[in-house]
Amino acid sequence: MILIEDNDIRRGGEKIGWYENNRIYNRHGDKLGYFIDEKIYDVHGRKIAYLEGEYLYTEYGDRKARLEEICKNVSGGILSDDARCAIYLFLGD
Repeated sequence: MILIEDNDIRRGGEKIGWYENNRIYNRHGDKLGYFIDEKIYDVHGRKIAYLEGEYLYTEYGDRKARLEEICKNVSGGILSDDARCAIYLFLGD
């Protein structure tokens, strides 16, 4: 499970990354990607996933996750659905 505390992203009490505005970073400070308008992009600007209704879909349709499950796995903080989905996609289990 991932816990959001302020801008920090933690798992098991350990900081695994952070977010700033609409960008997600790993613990080493490497930008992993960003989200905007319910779409998630990798660090190179390629769209890799999108949120539609109650599901997150990868760009090529090979993976689908329920928003409800994502919210159970990424808790804490006051975040938009697309922010939680981006954190789940980049830093989830």
